Amino acid sequence: MMQLNVESGTLLARLSGSLTIYDVAELQAQLTEAGSMDQPMIVDLGGVSDIDTAGLQWLIALRRSLGDQLALQNHSQTVIELLDLYQLAPFFGDVIVLSEHR
Repeated sequence: MMQLNVESGTLLARLSGSLTIYDVAELQAQLTEAGSMDQPMIVDLGGVSDIDTAGLQWLIALRRSLGDQLALQNHSQTVIELLDLYQLAPFFGDVIVLSEHR
C-alpha cells in the first residue's frame, strides 16, 4: 500500500506492507496516475514488512528515472537486509540508520 502526499513541491510516498512482485505494478500505476514522475520524491520505507527482488528492482528503476531527486528514508529492517545482501546501499546513496535492537 502506498500513501502519496505533496509537501513543499516534493512527493512523499509512504509504503506499508509488502513490496513484492505482486505489488510493484500497482504502485507504479499509482505514481503514473498521480503524474508524479517528474518531481523530487521521498520514499518512506518504514512500513515495508516484506520485499523481494521485484520490489528492489522497482526502487532501482525509480533511482535511475529520478536520479538524485529520489531519496529513500526510514528503511525497515527487511529493506536494510536486502540492500545489504545485494550491497546496494551505495547505489542509492541514502543514509541508513541502524537501530540498536536487531
